[in-house]
Amino acid sequence: MPMKQILSIQSAVTYGFVGNSVAAPVITTLGMQPLLIDTISLAAHPGYGAIAGGPANQTQFSAILEALTTLRVLPQINNIMTGYLGDARQAGPIYSMIQNWQTERHDGLYILDPVLGDGGRLYVENAVVDQIRQTLLPLAHIVTPNQFELGLLTESQINNVHDATKAAKTMLQQNLNLQAVIATGIENGELGISDIKVTRLDVNTLDYAKRPHGVAGGGDLLTAILACWLTAGHDLNAAFAAASRDAHRIIEDSASTIDIALFDNLHRLTACC
Repeated sequence: MPMKQILSIQSAVTYGFVGNSVAAPVITTLGMQPLLIDTISLAAHPGYGAIAGGPANQTQFSAILEALTTLRVLPQINNIMTGYLGDARQAGPIYSMIQNWQTERHDGLYILDPVLGDGGRLYVENAVVDQIRQTLLPLAHIVTPNQFELGLLTESQINNVHDATKAAKTMLQQNLNLQAVIATGIENGELGISDIKVTRLDVNTLDYAKRPHGVAGGGDLLTAILACWLTAGHDLNAAFAAASRDAHRIIEDSASTIDIALFDNLHRLTACC
């Protein structure tokens, strides 16, 4: 049986672990083939305090996406995930490619990780927020925002799990293609923080102690694990539980406040196939 393939379109860093620099080792460790397109290439993520690198050339980025159709690669791709966009203009060619892919793979899932910001701070230009909301979100089957991103995309104030659940249901109502919202790092009073899975039928909540400081790459890690479990054929409840549990375990075992200790903990990922 051919190895299953996941196309991951997001950021890449030479040093540290965010975006495709998380997705590639996770997908490989869990027994699948990562197909990578970088939206931006940096020496390290901005949390290190220095910016070196920049967004992919728009002409080349579009050409790579178009070539997936020309090369007849799309039918081989099981699922697609997108994360950080280096430029708002990248949403257009991504949209066109996913539409072409969906005509080839009716069973494929598009998982959107809307990497826009955290803790009240926006990482991207407003045009990127608009493109995520207007162009990519209507195509997505599953979306994995953090608390700040969920509020941003639904234009609502989120302070707790109740607010997040309400916002997620609004997102589901407004996007008919969407099957589930998996919102991470939701404030939950004395319980700490929660990851929640909201569908049109149910709500599941997993609670964790809150760390003193956040760490970059945690959301990228959870989304990559989730994509692998879904690609392996597990149902959404099992995939959500595994992704949330394993991501938080690795985050807890990461002493740094800047990066997750990914390679030290890849062996701790729960096998999905």
